[in-house]
Amino acid sequence: MVYETIDKKFPSFSATLKNEQQVFVREATIQDAADFIRCVKRYIEESEFMVMEADEFAPDIRQGREFIQSFTENDNSLLIVAVHNDTIIGNLDITGGRRIRLRHTGLVGLGMLPEYQKLGLGTILLKGGIDWARKNPVLEKLWLQIVAANEGAATLYEKMGFVEEGRQKGFIKSGINTYYDNLLMAMSLSRH
Repeated sequence: MVYETIDKKFPSFSATLKNEQQVFVREATIQDAADFIRCVKRYIEESEFMVMEADEFAPDIRQGREFIQSFTENDNSLLIVAVHNDTIIGNLDITGGRRIRLRHTGLVGLGMLPEYQKLGLGTILLKGGIDWARKNPVLEKLWLQIVAANEGAATLYEKMGFVEEGRQKGFIKSGINTYYDNLLMAMSLSRH
């Protein structure tokens, strides 16, 4: 697979997982659309803790390219991917607020294929995204929302410096009668 060689916002790097496998972390490019869609659909499908159903994430290649391009075009947004053996295995996105009063905030999303969980990939991707956000002149606060029952994710985010800012009781409905709390977490990037 050939990648764009010029990083527009994010300096690419290699990292070693706990199982000694090497991954390459870089900014996503529009050429990644098909592989990116495949990866995201799969980890949504195989997780009980996503707020989106796999059928709801169904962009075609054109829409996937437009989605990736939107991160490239917005100075307060970033989409990075982790690659192993020329295949995208996970991603982190920071979606900067579009409204003037929210441009200083970035919504964090993180996902990876099940076989790469618990190997340090989440930490690697989050660290890369947080480091980028700290250098971004627009962003002051990162935030996210997760299914509160996803204790592994909550522990990871806490380890990386996010704190709980709120909880919406029974906000997420899964199946007929299963409800989960929506946990809101945030991290200040304050430069004061």
